[in-house]
Amino acid sequence: MILQNFQNGYNVSNGSLLAKGEKNDCTVRAIANAFNVCYDTAHGFAADVLKRKARRGTTNTYVNLVGAKKVTFDLFSNTLFPETKTFKLSGKAAPINPKYTHKKVKYTVKTFCSSHNVGTYILLVKGHALCIKDGIVIDNSNYQFDGYRRPVMSFVKVC
Repeated sequence: MILQNFQNGYNVSNGSLLAKGEKNDCTVRAIANAFNVCYDTAHGFAADVLKRKARRGTTNTYVNLVGAKKVTFDLFSNTLFPETKTFKLSGKAAPINPKYTHKKVKYTVKTFCSSHNVGTYILLVKGHALCIKDGIVIDNSNYQFDGYRRPVMSFVKVC
């Protein structure tokens, strides 16, 4: 099976010299895609807010993002037209799919995407982070084929 509503998440890192030397940066790419900021800005945000070290993954991502409640990005600060973007964050840990009434079943990436097809979300699955925007999965290209059944551990809604 192949996800039809899929977009390559690596596109956000094109042109970034910082991204060339990185690994374990799925959270940085998910942040860049969710907030519509460049990779370098998302990398700095992950280092400051999520305490991410270079070339290492993040821990406590959900707790740190939801704990921030609101994030602000100052873009183009050294140009004639600086821009400030502010986003509210809310989330849920261990979301349960309400379509199953006989037992508690977690959302998978595919079922979450189909039921949350409006808005922007950062999804955390085991050992990985991805972004969903208006029902489009933005992730590593290899997960287009085998990533639709991963259980969602938690999600953060970006408003």
